[in-house]
Amino acid sequence: MSLETSTDTQDLQTDEIGGMLLAQVGNAYWLLEGEEHLDALLNGRDPYPTPVKCLRFSTASHLQSMMPEGQNTGQLWGVHPAIVERVKRRGELMVFTAPELG
Repeated sequence: MSLETSTDTQDLQTDEIGGMLLAQVGNAYWLLEGEEHLDALLNGRDPYPTPVKCLRFSTASHLQSMMPEGQNTGQLWGVHPAIVERVKRRGELMVFTAPELG
């Protein structure tokens, strides 16, 4: 059973995030939370917290508008789309749609 869903962030409570949180724009992914689990996610052999949560943004500027002031995606770890695809195939990815601001 796949955990991939497309839902809004009302279902993504801050205190429930924990584990790993990715940001997605198109076919690009960045790690927002869970750096301590990044090696395990990348190698796919060591345990990492599941489900991996992914917050989908409509554009790069949409993601940037949600980042803390003074930070940008260049400061985040990128995650190769093939890694995310592997997590998805294993049924370990839960996708949420970020709200549009403005």
